[in-house]
Amino acid sequence: MTADRKLALWIVLAMFFWGASWPIANVLSGYINVHEFISYRYIITTLSMAPVLWWMKLSFKISLKHFLIASLAAILLIYYSKYYFLSTKHGAPGLAGAVVTTLMPVLVYLLMMFSKQNKTQGKDWLALLLGVLGVLVTMNIWQFQLSEILTGSSVYLLAAATCWALMSIVTTFAKTVAPATLSFYIYLMTALLDLTFFFEPTHGSILAMDYVFWVSILIVTIGSTTFATTVYFIGIQRLGSKQASVFTFLVPFIAIGLSVIFLSETLQWTTILGAMMTIVALMILNNIEFNFLTTKHEK
Repeated sequence: MTADRKLALWIVLAMFFWGASWPIANVLSGYINVHEFISYRYIITTLSMAPVLWWMKLSFKISLKHFLIASLAAILLIYYSKYYFLSTKHGAPGLAGAVVTTLMPVLVYLLMMFSKQNKTQGKDWLALLLGVLGVLVTMNIWQFQLSEILTGSSVYLLAAATCWALMSIVTTFAKTVAPATLSFYIYLMTALLDLTFFFEPTHGSILAMDYVFWVSILIVTIGSTTFATTVYFIGIQRLGSKQASVFTFLVPFIAIGLSVIFLSETLQWTTILGAMMTIVALMILNNIEFNFLTTKHEK
């Protein structure tokens, strides 16, 4: 097996953990509140990222500019995590994972387009229309009245995707720092800011929690954040950003599948169809081809 094929398997495992984070967040919502979740998640993630930076031989040094960017991104990450958690608690985790993970890159592209960082062509507008229609199909939008769309879990889904898109735009201004180093400081500042301004423990010590909680919190921190993010960064370095991003298209289907298996969530054909429509749109927008194992990589 070639090195690239081995790396591809590792990235698939990373996407599995990303997808699993959605149903697992639903499980954790039965143990802790939203800001306990955010604080505990990013404390553990920060501690586990430190040896990763050492292993990757990356410096912990960061400029003031990049620290400020990390701090702004951390504020957005707090609100993304809040709406991500609430969308899984008050809605269907699989549906939430499908909608948010497909809507996020569409919003990023739109923001980049309106900020004139992306040049648009006719196909881009058609792809964006297809992507938006795909998200609406995934949500079964025709089943809702306007008042229902503007309240409840639908708002959480849209807010989570918007916060992540804005955070993605903010981090593009940190071009000269290693992504893993920047991520470390984003996680660190997320934990510190949430602990300082929002954290209110209401469920006692986490040391008294059962094994289900601990398995879940370790998967959503070390698995879906530290491990998955690190492997994805390595994938970008070796395969190129466009080809590595192909693997992220697995995430909505993994979130849906695990929610159906473990949470008895109802699988609807519209969820699958909508996710596929949006994925096709993203492939068109990014000129992605499935040739990363057979051709020269784009860096």
